[in-house]
Amino acid sequence: MKLWRCDVCNHVFEGDLPPETCPVCQVGKEHFKEEEPKEHKPVSNMKKATRSMSYGLYVVCSRLGDKLNGQVSNAAFQVTTNPTTLAISVNQSNLTRECIDDTGFFTLNILGTTNQRLVRRFGFRSGREFDKFKNMKYGLTDNQIPYLEEAAGWIECRIIPDKTIEIGTHKIYVADVLDGDLLQEQMEPMTYDYYRKNK
Repeated sequence: MKLWRCDVCNHVFEGDLPPETCPVCQVGKEHFKEEEPKEHKPVSNMKKATRSMSYGLYVVCSRLGDKLNGQVSNAAFQVTTNPTTLAISVNQSNLTRECIDDTGFFTLNILGTTNQRLVRRFGFRSGREFDKFKNMKYGLTDNQIPYLEEAAGWIECRIIPDKTIEIGTHKIYVADVLDGDLLQEQMEPMTYDYYRKNK
C-alpha cells in the first residue's frame, strides 16, 4: 500500500491510488502527493491514534450575497455553556470561509446516520462549480442563513471576530449560538467513524 499526503490539509491516505477527494478538506485527488513510507512508520501510528478520536459530521452553511453554500465538516464543538458558544474550523481556500467572513453568520447542521446523501452532496464538490442548494429542502434563519430540513437539527451562530484565528490552511471561528432546532428527534447523530464504515 502507498501513502498519499494532501498538500492542503496534510491528511495522509493509505491505498494503491489517492482518494478522489480528501475526506478532511474535500479537495480533489490532484492535491495528493505520494510519500515514501518511513522505516518506523510514524504516520501509520499517528493515523490510528487520530482515527480513535470521536468526531461528529456536520454541514456548515452560510451565504455570499444571493449565493447559498455549505460544506461537510467534522471540526465543531461546544466551547462554553453560559453564554453558549461553539467553534468550527474551515479550510481557508473553501467558498464557505468566504461566505462566513462576508456575513459573520453560519448554521451548523447536525447530520444523522440516514444523511449519507447530504455528505455526498455537500462534501465532494466545490460550491464554486456546483449549486449545492439546487432542489434541496432548506429554510432560512432570521439572519437569512440557510439550514437543511433533512438534517437531524441545526444551530445558528454569529462569529466573534476577535476570537477568529488563522492557523496554516484553516480558520477557526468561535461563535455565539443564536438559535436552533432539533428537526428529527429520533435520528441518531452521525460520527465520522460511522460514515467511514458505512459509506
